[in-house]
Amino acid sequence: GNAFCRSLHTQRWNTSMQRIAFALPIKPDRVDDYRRTHAAVWEELQEENTRAGIRNFSVFLFGHHAIGYLECDDWDRAGAYLDASDVQARWQALHEDILDVDTASGLVPLEMLEQVFYQE
Repeated sequence: GNAFCRSLHTQRWNTSMQRIAFALPIKPDRVDDYRRTHAAVWEELQEENTRAGIRNFSVFLFGHHAIGYLECDDWDRAGAYLDASDVQARWQALHEDILDVDTASGLVPLEMLEQVFYQE
């Protein structure tokens, strides 16, 4: 798997596209900070995500967890691209004290969610 997400678990329900969902714990007293940063996601970060092949990217809050959903053609390739991105690195550094995960490696470990149903 790639370093951007160490515990990749996806299923390909449609061979032309991967649907990726993940959970990311936020420090309970920093949820409002997370909400604020995501109300103003940098345009350059959104452009990097697009260059990585990511589309239809949404993040939802569930208690003190961010639940992300995105679509891409190749998650491993997207993750490798973002691993090498200075913009992504700066965004991760901004969230170092907000997220409730070990970011010592400079990467944010995502907890991948298993898709159990899909309706088109």
